Amino acid sequence: MASRTKTAGSVVDVLDRVIGLPNGKENGNDAELGSGGSSSPFISSEKWRGARPGYVFRTSEEFGTGYHIDDGDDGNGAAPAVAAASEVTSSHAGGRERKRARFDSARDTTHVIPARNKKKQHVPTGDELLAEAEAAASSQPHATKLIELTPRGIRSAAQSLERTMRRNQLLRAQHEDDPEKFMMNELALNDEVVSFQAAAVNVGLYGELVESGAAGSFLTLMNHENSDVAISILNVLVELLDPDLLLQAGGKERESLDPSERARSMGLLANSFVDGGGMELLSSNLGRFDESVEEDAKGVEDALSLVESLLDLDRTGVLQGARADDDRDEYLSVVSCICKQTTFLSWLFQRIEKEDDDEEAPTLTASAPVSPAVLKLHASEVMSAILQHEDYSTQRCGERLAVLPKYKSAFDDNLDEKPAAKRENGADGSEKKDTNDGMEALLLAIADFRKSDPQIEVECEFLENIFDALAASLLREDNVLDFVAAEGVELMLRCLRQKVHAGGGALKVLNFALSGSARDDNRPGNDVVCRRACETFVNAGGIKLLFPLYMARKSAIPVPAVCSEGGSDLAKKGKNNNGGGAVSKRAKRAAHARKRWLADVERNAINIVYALTRHVAKDSEYDAHARLLVKFVEEDCEKCDRTIELCTKYDERARVAEYQYFRSDEAEEAERTGVDVELGALHAKLRGGGDMFHRSCAILSFACLGSKRCRGHVMDQLKLQGSGISVIKMGLKEFASLLSDGSQKSQIENYTNEI
Repeated sequence: MASRTKTAGSVVDVLDRVIGLPNGKENGNDAELGSGGSSSPFISSEKWRGARPGYVFRTSEEFGTGYHIDDGDDGNGAAPAVAAASEVTSSHAGGRERKRARFDSARDTTHVIPARNKKKQHVPTGDELLAEAEAAASSQPHATKLIELTPRGIRSAAQSLERTMRRNQLLRAQHEDDPEKFMMNELALNDEVVSFQAAAVNVGLYGELVESGAAGSFLTLMNHENSDVAISILNVLVELLDPDLLLQAGGKERESLDPSERARSMGLLANSFVDGGGMELLSSNLGRFDESVEEDAKGVEDALSLVESLLDLDRTGVLQGARADDDRDEYLSVVSCICKQTTFLSWLFQRIEKEDDDEEAPTLTASAPVSPAVLKLHASEVMSAILQHEDYSTQRCGERLAVLPKYKSAFDDNLDEKPAAKRENGADGSEKKDTNDGMEALLLAIADFRKSDPQIEVECEFLENIFDALAASLLREDNVLDFVAAEGVELMLRCLRQKVHAGGGALKVLNFALSGSARDDNRPGNDVVCRRACETFVNAGGIKLLFPLYMARKSAIPVPAVCSEGGSDLAKKGKNNNGGGAVSKRAKRAAHARKRWLADVERNAINIVYALTRHVAKDSEYDAHARLLVKFVEEDCEKCDRTIELCTKYDERARVAEYQYFRSDEAEEAERTGVDVELGALHAKLRGGGDMFHRSCAILSFACLGSKRCRGHVMDQLKLQGSGISVIKMGLKEFASLLSDGSQKSQIENYTNEI
């Protein structure tokens, strides 16, 4: 027993030496401290060196700092402090309770902190873990990964991205049900992607992005299970493929790259995206973005911006120029890829049909950077740009709007069930069961404003985009037939009848629907389609609404909306400056917009009247030819007087524009560079008013050849002005010389011979 006690005391002495406490021998009380006794009232120690049974570490006036005997008083009359070991175990109720000691620097005492009760906690799901990690990462400032803007740095960054991407794929495959295992790796992957935004500083490195495989990794990651990774890819591509980068350069690049080299470098990256199926991946990702979520709304905005940038680069020849040295069969434009490889156009029509006050809209936060109205406006801009492209208007790609294929996404959970639904719906032979009617979507968007004006600027711009898209689509014959069948002519006339803002766009749409495409003049079907549209226009009462506009009567002209630049009060101030004071630039700009609005109304009215005289024949339905000719005879041939006035006005404008061109620096530059100056002068003449002069001459010829009374009245009016019918004949000859062989040219030549 004595040996055991001695051994125990030796162990305590060793522990004292290990933790640095003074032992009992040094203080003259070896027996008391070694056995855990409390005969010594104080043990001096400048620092707390562990717990001692029966002692408390504190500072007192009597002894100073060190271990005091625990007598229940802290020296200040306060409640006694509790001395505890670093971990004290006590048995009670058949169990063991573990306690931890924490040093209280304010009171120079130690407190025992009881262990937490172990309760059953909620096990977070994978999405919750990812959201928690992303929130923590975004709340804590961290240094963004930087890449070296050299070819070597780009290759190194591409290799790092590839390694991180493969590691992420491996972790996802191994821990499919435990997202916590790959959560941090996914955040690192996102940082790797975002770091490539810095490459936009030097466009000359874009070729290295393609060769190093970074561009291919971007395409792979657009198919990632986490939509946030795909959103980051879209954001990076928007920065890299910004067309404005071709107009500016910074640092060393300005000295080393000329504009053509920058364009070629950007074209290489853009082509790698388009050729690698990037448009299809972009279209599919739109199907899994939830616009009620802030990040997803940004993703939709970035996707639309990326398509817009690619369309701009394609239109300026950047993509095709980068392919000049490649041995590839046929160049496909971005619009052709969209129409042939994706259902992106159908998504655009679905987006403009979506109301801003959908069920998802109330869930949007007030701080959401992208509102549904802005996304709707952006979708209409991209759709208008696609439909105005030459490849679509010439039917090289794309279906007619009434039978667009339904939007499909690779991320749609019900994608496998759609073929069965298609067979079930298609049993009756209907063509529209598995299609979207884009023509109906455009007409419905316009119908919302047939009686009232847009209230805000966003709505006004949206309506203008819809009119531009519809007018461009009518350059195709098949769309004109669908437009007429869907009672589009009647809807446009309703907008004109109400004299609202939509009336201006409706007049432009009617111009495209009735005039047809000049490129298809040699096709017999073009004249048939336009003739049917003109007859429908006459039968719907269009002549009654058209000629007051042709006569420039203010009571019939549509009024632009107040939210538009031409309809604001500033337009009136800029036009009527009776006070003689200074006019602001905004007022001048608004007045110019108002003037441009009235000029567009006049030009569209002239084009529609000319289209009627061209396509309406004597054997047309609804007595369209006779009803049109009567309008020139009635009211003492006032329409003929108006046509003579238009001929004189636009002939004078055309001559002035031609004269100004010959005196301009542009003509001198063209002559110095070997460009045909006469061709440039002709272009300036037609742009200045020659085109309207030619059509006015054709309208006047139609009236003169159809009615002897009109012919005599026109001859008399021309004599009063000191001219003759030769002015009209010269205009017709010039018009015919500009036309290609076809029905239109034959008609103008016939007018010239018979008038």
